Amino acid sequence: MKFCENPFKYAYLAPQGEVRPCPWMHITLGNLYEEDIADIWHSPAAETARESIRNGSFAFCRKTSCHFLEKDELPDLSEAEFAQKAKATDLPVYINIANDLTCNIACTTCRKAVYCPEEGEKEKIDSALEDILPVANQAELLELNGYGEFLANPSFIRLLNRLEPVRDDFKILLETNGVLFDENHWERFSHLSKYDLRVTVTLNSLRRDVYRYLSGGFDHRDRVLENLRFLSKLRREEKINLLSVTMVVQDCNFWEVPEYISTLSDEREFMFDTIMMKPLYKWYKMDEETYWFKNILNPQHPYHKSYLKILEDDCWKNSKVYDWGCHNIRESIPHPLKQEEIYRKILSRIYDNDEGLMPVDYLKKCVDRLGAKRIGFYGKNEFSLEFAKLLKETGVEIFQLTWALEDCCGEFTKVAKQDFRPDMADAMLIIDFFKGGYWFKDLRALGYRGPLVNVEDFVLQREHEAGESV
Repeated sequence: MKFCENPFKYAYLAPQGEVRPCPWMHITLGNLYEEDIADIWHSPAAETARESIRNGSFAFCRKTSCHFLEKDELPDLSEAEFAQKAKATDLPVYINIANDLTCNIACTTCRKAVYCPEEGEKEKIDSALEDILPVANQAELLELNGYGEFLANPSFIRLLNRLEPVRDDFKILLETNGVLFDENHWERFSHLSKYDLRVTVTLNSLRRDVYRYLSGGFDHRDRVLENLRFLSKLRREEKINLLSVTMVVQDCNFWEVPEYISTLSDEREFMFDTIMMKPLYKWYKMDEETYWFKNILNPQHPYHKSYLKILEDDCWKNSKVYDWGCHNIRESIPHPLKQEEIYRKILSRIYDNDEGLMPVDYLKKCVDRLGAKRIGFYGKNEFSLEFAKLLKETGVEIFQLTWALEDCCGEFTKVAKQDFRPDMADAMLIIDFFKGGYWFKDLRALGYRGPLVNVEDFVLQREHEAGESV
């Protein structure tokens, strides 16, 4: 039985105070800005997350970003081993503090501009750090800050200075872009070298023009390289126990992968234990068109064939390289304009149908064909919301399905994925199907067995079978 320990041990503190079981699970356990961590850890939502591991559905997991699932690295346990491990700790013992988006650069994979905190946000972050400190002192592992740059916020330095871990096996992992990780900053938290200290630096290019573009126009390449030499010195002196560098492989930097690996694996200059090669994931509300042009793992990308040649290079066999999933070719997806073309075809059928019906009457016929009185839909783009309004006029009861209530819009009743029950709907409709294709698998994993239809098949009245996705 495949087992993941994260929901039983791990608390991931995300922006806006959300607490999740890990970075790769989309289920919110609670909010640290409003609740106590102990209450969150023992909440019904936390038990729901754990049950998704116990029943083997992994229903809330992002299977194309979690490296354990990407690379099939989860341990396969006996029933006895599984039962023993599938029990939650009293409080989380792995803590990832990533609730601050503040950063000194603006990487194109993360954001469109330098982030400016809203009024009152800093106070909420500081309060959360204060609340989590006693738990962090009891933890096995503390990580920060996967959403921003920990050295860009003095609050994180204060947190590190107040750490008093009680465990002999305490580990701390610092994620950084490397721009500020110099000798002066190191002196502020160098006492951490007495623990098992690990540092991961994200560096997406060694080439100046590409680095500048990917960091949002900031030219810190030389400074980062100098800091990498300093970090390598700390690694040789064993003041850092593990040093890693990460490249997010995408359309404008995949060409330099062999050069990147060769340069950073040269121990005469650098001392990296791991060179982590990550494929691009759709993070931080990246728009569909930007993602399409960056995602070279998509067979329809114009550079995909050139990328396949890079994948054949011997550089990937370097012992320092950890391939997070760069060889896992993605689903073939056309440019987002293709979805707009499909939407136009759908509207043409609704408003100019062969039966001469009014739009609402035509959709009423589609609903009757499904035999549904309650329909859940996924989609939050403009077309999805306008289509749902029209659908509601047919008299059917509808609700909007979303990853989390915070990640939703529109005027409809919202149901977060973690709160969905199979008896809520007679049929499920995927309107934004380019973005929501995963729901075909996820809803089945959540136990839904009714009609699961994409909007094109629904409007064009194509045949489908109850209990089967189309």
